[in-house]
Amino acid sequence: MKVDQIFESARNVLKGNWNGKFTIPSPTLYPHQWSWDSAFIAIGNSYSNTERAINELEFLFDAQWTNGMVPHIVFNDEEKTYFPAADFYEITRSPFAPNHIGTSGMTQPPMHAIACYYIYMNDTDSQKTKSLQFLRRIFPRLKLFHKYLMTDRDPEGSGLVTILHPWESGLDDSPVWDHSLSQIKIEHVLKFQRLDVIAVGGAKNTIPTDSMYNKFIYMIELMKQYNYDEKKMYEDFPFKIKAIIFSSILYVANKYLIKIAEIIEERDTDEIKEWISRCEKNFYKYFYPTEQNSDKSEDGLFYNYDIVRKDWIRKKTIGSLVPIYTGLIHNEQLPSLLKWIQRWSGASGRCRTEALASVDVDEPYFKEFTYWRGPVWVNTNWMIYLGLLKYGQIDAAERIKQGILDLVTNQGFREYYDAYTGQGLGGKSFAWTAALVMDLIKDTRVGIPPS
Repeated sequence: MKVDQIFESARNVLKGNWNGKFTIPSPTLYPHQWSWDSAFIAIGNSYSNTERAINELEFLFDAQWTNGMVPHIVFNDEEKTYFPAADFYEITRSPFAPNHIGTSGMTQPPMHAIACYYIYMNDTDSQKTKSLQFLRRIFPRLKLFHKYLMTDRDPEGSGLVTILHPWESGLDDSPVWDHSLSQIKIEHVLKFQRLDVIAVGGAKNTIPTDSMYNKFIYMIELMKQYNYDEKKMYEDFPFKIKAIIFSSILYVANKYLIKIAEIIEERDTDEIKEWISRCEKNFYKYFYPTEQNSDKSEDGLFYNYDIVRKDWIRKKTIGSLVPIYTGLIHNEQLPSLLKWIQRWSGASGRCRTEALASVDVDEPYFKEFTYWRGPVWVNTNWMIYLGLLKYGQIDAAERIKQGILDLVTNQGFREYYDAYTGQGLGGKSFAWTAALVMDLIKDTRVGIPPS
């Protein structure tokens, strides 16, 4: 299939998933609006439908909490095929929650400022009137969201984000969370039906286990007991992790927030620059054990940091590689990280695809079919691709891009793919896969993180 045909097919996925208010991630699994999905989707629509890309993000931010949090799900009341639904979250326990629409009580990585910049840059109107007006409307909301992440979710002042639930990471069932979840004891029986099992046709090996899913739901129950008061939750909540991918995205998003401020002639950017400076100061301190440990056995990879245990979570997952997206990698460390990226891909001979698996295939916690425990996801590959371009590693970036194009050519726009065989898994007609493939094909380099 030629790239123009792939692009058109991807565009049709986004058109088909539009429900009049927002774009659902997949018609087979996800009937509501997911936060970072919508940002990726807006990037795709920025190439073909500026107005729809704007509407996508404005509908999402209309559900923003007054403390700045953008919820990870905005619910469509007409859909009853997803659990947990809006009524389960009971967000009215919080004085910050919206009262006009149902949402979840947690957040997701802040891709949105990046998507907003794409919308402006790809607006074909010579005056860019709609996109410029949009940036002026959305800027204060974006800044409020980032401020929430840099305060409520970072009382340490590190410039890095603490997540309180695996779902906030976007990498829901990653093995990174296993130990922390194992320390959480469910104190009462949970009664609910897993509708995701029905949605995947009973293919339970592709989704989180029942025991893990029970923990996910129980943690929402705990959040409700705290009435979503994050200051109190931060004191003794059993799951608190400085998350690499989340923090990497926020660092890049803050850079784009500065660029948006320049476009709309907003001069007050000192606070944003301070957030960026904090992250630059502490990124290695929190995520890079080698920096703190002279032990020669350290492998030079980045790892999430568990605040409860006060230790790194040494699991070799895609999060160990995504920091290349930030541009914060020291030049002397780059060759080592490039070797890991090469090993992770088909160049090692372990996988059929050049795109990167979500877990190192040599690790015992790698699972070929299961969600974030092994399969290839396009969004994390896209970030690493852009990071490689930022460092001038064109050949390595192109291998990942070609790997992704091969996957969608052979298997369609799936939620994720078997790293060994390339088989499509999870949701079909998956919107962020389609959207990011559109960006890869257009190759505008808009997404290469600013210096």
